[in-house]
Amino acid sequence: MMAGEGVRELARRVAEIAAGEANAQRRRLWRAHNSLRKVERAPVMCRPCGAWVELVPEESLQAVDPLERHVERQLRMRLLKHWVGDDEVFEPWVEVEAVHAGPDRPTMWGVNIETKRTGDRHGAFEFKPEIRDEADIEKLRVPRWQIDEAATRERRDRAEELLEGTLGVRVVYGRLSGAPLAYWGAYLRGLEQMMYDCIDRPEWFGRFMRFIGEAHVEHLEGLEADGHLTANAVGGLNKAPLVCEDLPESGGDGGSMGLKDLWCEADSQEFCLVSPGQWEEFLLEYQLPIFARHGLVAYGCCESLVGKLEILRRRLPNLRRVTVSPWSDLAYSAQQCGREVVMQIRPSPTEVLMTFDEEQMRKDLEGKANVAGDTIYDFCLQDIETVGGNPEKLRTWTRIAREVGESRNRR
Repeated sequence: MMAGEGVRELARRVAEIAAGEANAQRRRLWRAHNSLRKVERAPVMCRPCGAWVELVPEESLQAVDPLERHVERQLRMRLLKHWVGDDEVFEPWVEVEAVHAGPDRPTMWGVNIETKRTGDRHGAFEFKPEIRDEADIEKLRVPRWQIDEAATRERRDRAEELLEGTLGVRVVYGRLSGAPLAYWGAYLRGLEQMMYDCIDRPEWFGRFMRFIGEAHVEHLEGLEADGHLTANAVGGLNKAPLVCEDLPESGGDGGSMGLKDLWCEADSQEFCLVSPGQWEEFLLEYQLPIFARHGLVAYGCCESLVGKLEILRRRLPNLRRVTVSPWSDLAYSAQQCGREVVMQIRPSPTEVLMTFDEEQMRKDLEGKANVAGDTIYDFCLQDIETVGGNPEKLRTWTRIAREVGESRNRR
């Protein structure tokens, strides 16, 4: 079979799944769940993250052309998620990124961003920050995004030609999604140095973080003005489907979409070693203007939000979802969230995948469900770097999580 026809066969399978009643049921489940309404069971997500390179290895792709490989990779990932059996919502399109005319990522802040890596995919890396002293802040520039409209249309047209109507094509714009202020701060200043800055030079550090925050707001407003916002409730293998009754689910490639139509997904991972007060002063304060421009906010990732949730509840009227990482306190989170904020409860991927004891998996999930009580929550297994050559582990955990969610439904 030719590569193009092979891709179209994959697309036909995805289209069939997207059009099926089971997919419609999953969409209804998430829409009610994210709208804080009673649902029949806790939704379940399984996100392979770093393990995708094992599950869909480069050598498994038939296509040769880079764009065709990009499309094929998406389709194989979706089909594998369907095999895993979680509550992923499938859309009748593939995504292609807009072609950016500049600036490129390493130089977009006006300085050259570099890291020193080990060469191991799973290895650590060292920041090589360009903002070494206080005067260096003057080197920073607001990123000015430029879209190559002609090249973007050509890319979309080529994808449509490849698929021959089996699936649609959606262009995705923007490379500064969410509110990643601490992420960029770490690349520009250095992660360890930011911890010192909270104590040694708080006034300057506040100025530094304010600049990043204001630059991000300017970027988002530019995308909005240009009609380049992409609906983010579905697609892209999100942390969870974000469909809800409050916001539109899709808006094509942008156009009529405004920031108030979108979710903002944000976190504070780089600030997990400082106090909640310092996090609020040096990060949240500059994330708030971004949150205010969006419809709803989902906050948190791998970090613990202990000591932060009460601040988030007080200062974010549009907070709708938070994560409860393996390092967080579920009882505290349940008390803070009640039935007004959805919790995404995440078990430890190490305990699940390295031990792989089905009885222990069930006991762990049942214990979490007991602590969560009558709150609104879903289960998510993510931050997976390897499945150890056994993808069946993902299906097993997903099955058990669904069974626990069904048996513990008290909402």
